[in-house]
Amino acid sequence: MVKYPFIAQARDFIAKKELEFKDIADAPAIRERAKQRIIASFPGQNVTVPPSRNTEIEIASYPTAIILASATEDSLLIKRYALYEAKIIKTYLQSEKTPEIVPAIAKSFKWQVRTDTYGTWINFANFLKNTSKGRLTQVSKWKLGNRALEKGWVLVSSEELSRLLQEEVQERIEESLDNKVAALPKEIQVDVEELKAEFLKVKPLLEEKFDIGPRAEEGEYPPCVTALINRVKSGAHLSHTERITMVTYLLHQGASTDAIARLFSKVSDFNEEKTKYQIENLAGKTTGQAYVTYNCSTLRTHGVCLNTTDPICSRIRNPLTYHKIKQGIPKRITAKN
Repeated sequence: MVKYPFIAQARDFIAKKELEFKDIADAPAIRERAKQRIIASFPGQNVTVPPSRNTEIEIASYPTAIILASATEDSLLIKRYALYEAKIIKTYLQSEKTPEIVPAIAKSFKWQVRTDTYGTWINFANFLKNTSKGRLTQVSKWKLGNRALEKGWVLVSSEELSRLLQEEVQERIEESLDNKVAALPKEIQVDVEELKAEFLKVKPLLEEKFDIGPRAEEGEYPPCVTALINRVKSGAHLSHTERITMVTYLLHQGASTDAIARLFSKVSDFNEEKTKYQIENLAGKTTGQAYVTYNCSTLRTHGVCLNTTDPICSRIRNPLTYHKIKQGIPKRITAKN
């Protein structure tokens, strides 16, 4: 339960303890550990704080951290925290000595898993769901055509199963972080403000404002954005960071809310009203300030960068400046025979 706080046993443990907001507000040790979990995901934090030796505090700190991170309403903080927790859990999964543990964790997500003399097999639907987004889409070994496939089952190694579970865990955490709490006790709200203040100190390391100059033509978009547009046009699911990257980039290039919303129309869970609201939020309609596209370093961290050999990519810090360099490159001179 300490290592995998999302499993049913951990939720039952919290339920039996009947921990409510007022109890957490009066439990500074739980709140402090929850803040430690979040702060560990901030840039420049190279030391992982070890889990508390108190099992109850450690287990309770996970849902508390979810509440605190969600209450900051900072999408960048939320994304970093979800990725941090997912990577920690992947480390635990890869270090498990008992072979039954990792498949059991997969089954806790209602994955279809079976084992035989060849190894571990997962249902192709579970495989596709977690390989159709982020960095995994760019690695050939995760393409279904390159896998051992038998009657709808895909063969995976223990390490590969752990990596796929990281994607699942991150998505589940992000979904939890989308649940907003209407009112928080004063003590918890103070914690939230402290986290926001701490993150504000390091946020410039992740994003900055750019003079993008003349807008880009579609053929001048950076490779990462072009790939995201092509994927969403085909109906592929984009991760939280991928959606923000594509939408903020297109907004800065003058694309309208309606035009961007139409790009998502082939995605299975498309909701036009909700999509337009989210785009308008990124455009600054509700906050008064438009979101800036994440820096390339952040996109590399979250698996959005294609790690391309494009010479322009090696010269920029943010996708918004890609076209400025491309527009300044002289036309290639063809050598005479």
